[in-house]
Amino acid sequence: MEKLREEAQYEKERGNSFVKQEKWDDAIACYNRAIELVTDDAIYYANRGLCHLKKDSLHQAEADCTEALRLDPTYVKALQRRAAARERLGSLRGAKHDLHEVLKLEPHNADARRQLGAVVARMGTKGAKSKSSPTSESNPSPPTKERPKIVELPPSAGQLRQEEGAEQRWREGRGEEVTVIKPVKKPPHLRSKRALRHVPIQEILLGRTIVDKPATRLEIVEIEDHAHGDSNNNDSNKLKQNSGIDCDGDKNIGVIGDRFDQIDPNLVNSDKVSASMVAPTNSVQFILEWKSLKGNDAARSDYLSIIEPSKLPAIFENALESDVLADVLRALHAHPDTFTRHGVGEYLRSLCRVKRFSALAMFLSATDKELLRHMLARCRAAAQLSDSDVVELKHKYEL
Repeated sequence: MEKLREEAQYEKERGNSFVKQEKWDDAIACYNRAIELVTDDAIYYANRGLCHLKKDSLHQAEADCTEALRLDPTYVKALQRRAAARERLGSLRGAKHDLHEVLKLEPHNADARRQLGAVVARMGTKGAKSKSSPTSESNPSPPTKERPKIVELPPSAGQLRQEEGAEQRWREGRGEEVTVIKPVKKPPHLRSKRALRHVPIQEILLGRTIVDKPATRLEIVEIEDHAHGDSNNNDSNKLKQNSGIDCDGDKNIGVIGDRFDQIDPNLVNSDKVSASMVAPTNSVQFILEWKSLKGNDAARSDYLSIIEPSKLPAIFENALESDVLADVLRALHAHPDTFTRHGVGEYLRSLCRVKRFSALAMFLSATDKELLRHMLARCRAAAQLSDSDVVELKHKYEL
């Protein structure tokens, strides 16, 4: 749906450029394509209505503006354009009504006020009728008695309270100690044009109340330094003294400060990282853990090995992206000995059952396909896959 909106927005921008060049037919064609892609955007109808208005296709202009106002009754430009179309069609009462609505929304709109003055001047004295419903002075209609109007009175406050259902009270959270978060509904033409801001989301595993803080203490690895460029050895002496400090009962543990980012990630004990891994149940959990292991192929292979291959289609559903698929294939190829419980062939078969896989396979690079050939050959040699399985996988991965 998001891609459809992007394509529709592109067509709208093209149409706007044609409008500036007064190429009305080309602009209408662009707005037609935008409406075919997204049918609930008032801007596309109002812009197409403007083009029809410029071409003197007044009935089409009125119809487009009416549809735009059905989607967004507060769209001022659509009201003004429909008023212009109605005025030129002779429907002065309808034009006057639209301009009054404009002035309710924008009391200081000088164009609408000027246009309303012109409409009122055409209508003449109070009670005169517009051209859309002219009267014939030669054949005046006989006077008719006014029939009494039947007016439906609004229900009283007591009746409203009785008619309120439990569902409405639940929606508003009345009687409960909860805060109801309601979506903000803004028409497209009033939305901000600024780029969206990325907000990172940290998922908390079931049973935890706070997010675990990243480790601030690591095992100190002695590295022999043969370079003597720095003549001041006070900092290194302090580090040697602090390396023997017992922090929370752990020996040979030092506190890592600002130089945490200078430690080689390969020096971290991968067994501890693997022990803390939990198999994901959905794509969000997988992506969060997968990104946190970036740059550590061994840890990524360990993470894949704790996932049942048959559960991969349910975990990813529609959320598997081409770059993540390529990373998974590289992890399977880099450390095949990690996958002892389930062979690499089982993972390759399960990945094929993920939704939209045929589209993802189209974006695999030549390097990724070469890795796949090596893995399939290795699986066939290890009797993990039969010849027919290899042929089928080659077809699905488009090798």
